[in-house]
Amino acid sequence: MEFSSAGVHALVGHPIDPPMGACLPEDADASTHRGRQLTRGDMMDADLVLTMAAEHRRYVLEEWPDLARRTFVFGHVAREIQQAPSDVTLAGLTDYLWRRRTTAPDDDVTDPYRRGPEAAAAVAHKIDVFLDALLDGLGRISRSGGRGVGESAQR
Repeated sequence: MEFSSAGVHALVGHPIDPPMGACLPEDADASTHRGRQLTRGDMMDADLVLTMAAEHRRYVLEEWPDLARRTFVFGHVAREIQQAPSDVTLAGLTDYLWRRRTTAPDDDVTDPYRRGPEAAAAVAHKIDVFLDALLDGLGRISRSGGRGVGESAQR
């Protein structure tokens, strides 16, 4: 699995915002991180696209409506992947998520930009919780051996 980051309203070329950078673990090095804008090429290369908030998902859907079935809000995926039955595969994950697309107020990660260190810390914590759920779910699904429903649904 590979992970990448791009923004829908990115500050292209800018480093990580200092209050968010202060929330990184001590062994993390964000010195080379630079903001970049999400492109259609990024979308085409991805099997699963996570947005931080519903408004970002709407942006993606307006720009590239044909790629809707791979684009979800981070919190929604974190919630649903924990409930995924054992027969869901990596190849079938987006179909599973699409059939269960919902919104919940806590699914969004609010933008902490220029809101200070307290907002950054709260957002970093929420991202960590969602990321833990996502990685746990992806690990569980990948260990299932790739068998199950939806096997041929994704590339």
